[in-house]
Amino acid sequence: MKSDRESGGASSRFASVNPYWETFLDELGLDMTGARGDGCYIEAADGHVLLDCLAGFGTANLGHAHATLSARFTDALQRTSLNVFPFECAEAQLALADRLLSLSSRRFQKVFFATTGAEAVESAVKFAMTSTGRSDVVAFRDSFHGLSMFASFMTGNPFWTEALPWKPGNVNHVDAGNFAALEDMLASRKIAAVVFEPVAGSSAAQHWTAETSARLAGLCRSAGTKLIADEVYCGLGRAGAWFGIDAIGMRDVAQAAPDMIVVSKGLTGGLVPLSAVLMNDGDFDAVFGAPGKAKVQGSTFGGNRLAMQCGLIVLDLVESGRLVDNSAAMGALIERRIADRFDGRLTLHGKGLALSLTPGAQWDINMADVWLALIDAGVLAMPNAASPRSSGSLRLSPPLIFGVDEVEFLMDRLDEALQE
Repeated sequence: MKSDRESGGASSRFASVNPYWETFLDELGLDMTGARGDGCYIEAADGHVLLDCLAGFGTANLGHAHATLSARFTDALQRTSLNVFPFECAEAQLALADRLLSLSSRRFQKVFFATTGAEAVESAVKFAMTSTGRSDVVAFRDSFHGLSMFASFMTGNPFWTEALPWKPGNVNHVDAGNFAALEDMLASRKIAAVVFEPVAGSSAAQHWTAETSARLAGLCRSAGTKLIADEVYCGLGRAGAWFGIDAIGMRDVAQAAPDMIVVSKGLTGGLVPLSAVLMNDGDFDAVFGAPGKAKVQGSTFGGNRLAMQCGLIVLDLVESGRLVDNSAAMGALIERRIADRFDGRLTLHGKGLALSLTPGAQWDINMADVWLALIDAGVLAMPNAASPRSSGSLRLSPPLIFGVDEVEFLMDRLDEALQE
């Protein structure tokens, strides 16, 4: 007979939220309820200290309990009397939009604000469908674009949708390297958008290159299809450049820029939800420009003042702290240390601090075991939910304030974990 906890009964601490998740955490000894954070570290309620190489799925790019962020956000909270107010363009909203456009080197002219990454991805697809008058979308297998209804089907792993009795007929998937299959799909002239992650998160941080992304952009442009870069995870410094497309060299190839970029996770340092779609005037006008359509697409909290202020504060701190450069430097250091110390046992994928570890080709290593051994040793990482390898992979997405001491600690703990 199942216990109350196993059956989701009332005795569970998570009874009204998700007792099944509680059971999973308890079985693995991972319930860290009551943990506190400071910089790159987390202290569990029992005193166990962990180097945080997850950073709230990449949201806490400034680390935890950042004093300046907390102080400036508290000041913004005290000065905000109207937070959600549709009959204006708040000064902070305009300032954050202009800041994002400036960081993009003015490759785009408009910003649409939403709340979550999935919401922004779906919004970008809506813009593409309206602009092109087409119905279909292409995403890549092993990708991840969120878990709202349509985004779940775009996510290239059936795990997330296999229980659903309905499936849309306008979502297509293709392997990232199969350009012939992609070209055949685009030839139908039904594809409104192709959505790709310049540096992926959940699929072992596989990333595109300058050459492959240029080929992708060229195919889309020839077919009249919009190309959407989903940078919810890899954007705003995590990949070692302000945008993931820059980290892979996409901006260096003529005519290779995407039509839209979606950003979210690192935009507010993990404090409040916020996402944004950067796009050109033409795609924006296709949605809002017709008579009576000035508010045909929106998000209740998307442009709220506190989120706008928080975004401005975080971008200021990332820029003044040179954290984009630090992300690139620490990622390069991790790559060197992995190559020097582990004799091919581990392979590193990704850019900057958007990284994943997989076993080397000749090594029989279960990364789930490594994950649990790392936690025991004092490092928090996360298995990749959409890893294409049966042996799994580990995501490393530490705060952008990660330093040399943290890198060396991570390497030592990895060494210990691989010995178990």
